[in-house]
Amino acid sequence: MSSYGLSANLIDTLRSYITPDIISKASSLVGENPAGTGKALSAIVPALLGSATNMASTEGGASKLLGLIQGGGFDGSMLNSLGSLLSGGAITENLMGTGQQLLGNLFGNNANAVSSAVSNFAGVSNSSASSLMKLGAPLVMSLLGKVASTQGLSSSGLAGLLSSEKSSIAAALPAGLGSLPGLGNLLGSAGTSVAGTAAAGAAAGRRWLVPVLLAILVIAGLLWFVRGCNQPTGLMQVKLPNGEVLSLPAGSFNYTLAQYLANGSNAELPKTFVFDHLNFNTGTTDLTPDSRQTVSDLIVILKAYPNAEVQLAGYTDNTGDPVANQKLSQDRAYAIRDMLAAGGVATSRMTAAGYGQDKPVAANDTEEGRAKNRRTELVVTKK
Repeated sequence: MSSYGLSANLIDTLRSYITPDIISKASSLVGENPAGTGKALSAIVPALLGSATNMASTEGGASKLLGLIQGGGFDGSMLNSLGSLLSGGAITENLMGTGQQLLGNLFGNNANAVSSAVSNFAGVSNSSASSLMKLGAPLVMSLLGKVASTQGLSSSGLAGLLSSEKSSIAAALPAGLGSLPGLGNLLGSAGTSVAGTAAAGAAAGRRWLVPVLLAILVIAGLLWFVRGCNQPTGLMQVKLPNGEVLSLPAGSFNYTLAQYLANGSNAELPKTFVFDHLNFNTGTTDLTPDSRQTVSDLIVILKAYPNAEVQLAGYTDNTGDPVANQKLSQDRAYAIRDMLAAGGVATSRMTAAGYGQDKPVAANDTEEGRAKNRRTELVVTKK
């Protein structure tokens, strides 16, 4: 038993919180089969715990780790309030955004290397491995926060706990990850034993680790939802009239739109807002993965203001055939409209049009100007 009062190691602690439904939803979330998702998670969890252990091996690092936990609100207080929060949307996207920042703190420049190794180990795509790591980072922090909170651990106490867990973390870490930069020295002598214990240790660890990360995922999702005040710097908590709460970057498209719908004057109509963080794969109507959050948040806002009516307008730069540009801009505007409709916004409230290279807002003779002209606008016509 740990000297900190745990009846099991960090990996064992959350085994009882898992259901088959949660495992299935996590697989659907990343677009992989359950076996591949589970195998990826079996590598990600010990890698994250090991990286936290490495950070806590110095006095300054231990203080930084505890600061990240407390500053992010990861006290594990929602551990016993699990719910079905793996359906994507704003909560999951916000969680992944937080995870991306945490990965920078935990792995530094080695995050991509770890993601690639997880992908190769589990047979999942690199993007799936990366997404699971982004989810995993705040989730493991939530587990550590739960332990620190319930046992009143200082930074040195947390460091001591993690140090005492080295052997179990090393046993669960697949051999292929143990040799990566930043992970090879992470667990000291314990890390060198990974290859020898992979057959027995990893097999046992995988039975536990798939449910573990998923349990923490739900915990952190709930925690993120109720703790808007602990969002990273630059995010503002926006409470909508239907009770929904969004955390949005100050000055962003969705933030300014929400502020206008709440307090703006009808005298300003029609009111135009230019989308930010809304990008399409070249020549297609497919949004890039990092653009989906913008649409998810927009759906929440428009549903909170059911009287608002909008037009979606697409534009391109002057590169290529004008007729093709006009069609592409129109198709993209229609695509956003259809996404909003699929999210529950009535089609009677929306129109869409494409203007191609007409109405440029900047000169097309520089890349910066062309980038400004490749835009999608939302025009509020009624509020």
